[in-house]
Amino acid sequence: MTRVPQCLRRFSTRVRRGDTVTLAMSGGVDSSVAAALLAREDVDLRAVYMRNWSSLDESGAMQPGSGGAMGCAWQEEWNDVQNVCKHLGNIPVELVDLSREYWHDVFAPALAQWSDGATPNPDVACNRSIKFGTLMERMRIGPNAWLATGHYARIAWRADAEMHSSAYIRRALDASKDQSYYLSSVPSERVAQSIFPLGDLTKAHVRNMARAFALPTAERRESMGLCFVGERGKSTHGFARFLGGYVEGTAGPLLDEHGDYIGKHDGLHTFTIGQRARVSGCKERYFVARKHLDTNAITVVPRATHPMLQCSALETEPFVWAASAPSLPCALQAQVRYRQAAETCKVYAAGHGVRVEFATPVLAVAPGQVVALYDGDLCLGSGVIGRVDTLA
Repeated sequence: MTRVPQCLRRFSTRVRRGDTVTLAMSGGVDSSVAAALLAREDVDLRAVYMRNWSSLDESGAMQPGSGGAMGCAWQEEWNDVQNVCKHLGNIPVELVDLSREYWHDVFAPALAQWSDGATPNPDVACNRSIKFGTLMERMRIGPNAWLATGHYARIAWRADAEMHSSAYIRRALDASKDQSYYLSSVPSERVAQSIFPLGDLTKAHVRNMARAFALPTAERRESMGLCFVGERGKSTHGFARFLGGYVEGTAGPLLDEHGDYIGKHDGLHTFTIGQRARVSGCKERYFVARKHLDTNAITVVPRATHPMLQCSALETEPFVWAASAPSLPCALQAQVRYRQAAETCKVYAAGHGVRVEFATPVLAVAPGQVVALYDGDLCLGSGVIGRVDTLA
């Protein structure tokens, strides 16, 4: 058997000299540094840029998957990817258009949830269905072939009762940048064929490495939010306007905790649980606590820590375990949003999903969000939240 070079052990003990590694690049500093690190390894490295969205998709001037025009944000990213690959010794790179798959497998289902007043997380679905789904299949990732990304995450292996070993997503070294939550629904067999070169690095270290490598993207600022919203997603109002182009919202009443009318809203999709709701003529600060599909009403409460906003338990739709499910009930940790500290909980079976009961209530949990379960720094899987119980 070929001896694994020590340098490759930083990424995976399973990668062998000469294996094919396909790096998914976004044009940002993280995937650029991942490219620089992999370019120093004895592997057959190639890069790919996924085009998942174009601003022309929004205007009706084109159909998803038909390409794009000069000036779109995706084209600026594509140019950055090509420049980085050229800078690192002409790494072979190609653009793969997955906008049609993204539209049908990620965006359309999310729209249905937003229309129902839920709060979906398209980024979790994108990783499962597109990056570690369609892209892996398109790139023919399999034996002696790997998919690398710039995610801040690591991989760990755990054996079950029959001593069958499975790959799990593990939290990154840099807790402030850990992206294991976004990867929580990627199946174990796909994790096993993945490489995360940045998992053992801090963001500050990555930025310094980008400068040391003189990468064209070294000073590019970090992008935040959903990939298809861009600059408009920096405010809740901008995001609501974006969704308004796709979701037909119906105005309805804003009710206080006693059921009394205090104002109106422009549609259930324009607010999420825990968000501040400005009520005309009221000096008191109100926060969204519940959405009522049957009456199209939204209940607001006067404090961000109101009992109606404190989640004591939740139940999920079918839960996606990374590998085999643990013996339930058991004590684990749960995370319901990115960068939230994991909370101690007890997990029970609930049909095809799970019921999570928190030791300490969690604020502002909404149906449609994703709850990821952890055993220490090991991510065991995730599920979409279907029901929320509060202290009220």
